[in-house]
Amino acid sequence: MGFTEKEVMKITKTLRHIGTGAMLVLFVLATLGSTGCTVSNSGMTLPNPYYLNNRPQYHPRGTEYPFPNEAAVLQDADREEQRAF
Repeated sequence: MGFTEKEVMKITKTLRHIGTGAMLVLFVLATLGSTGCTVSNSGMTLPNPYYLNNRPQYHPRGTEYPFPNEAAVLQDADREEQRAF
């Protein structure tokens, strides 16, 4: 009750395809498991599950108008325009 050579080749080919598919599935699962997935929680987009371990960033308040030279030039141009009329 042995297998013919064609049957052995067919079984081997089938097992090879199953093995390749299993390796692909394991690779995809490992890749997804090793990356931080973006999660939405209470309207916030959190970059990964370890966001509570990160320290908050502090950005000091800047000037009220970030382009003071530009504002001065525009005000001068407005004054000159009003003088022309």
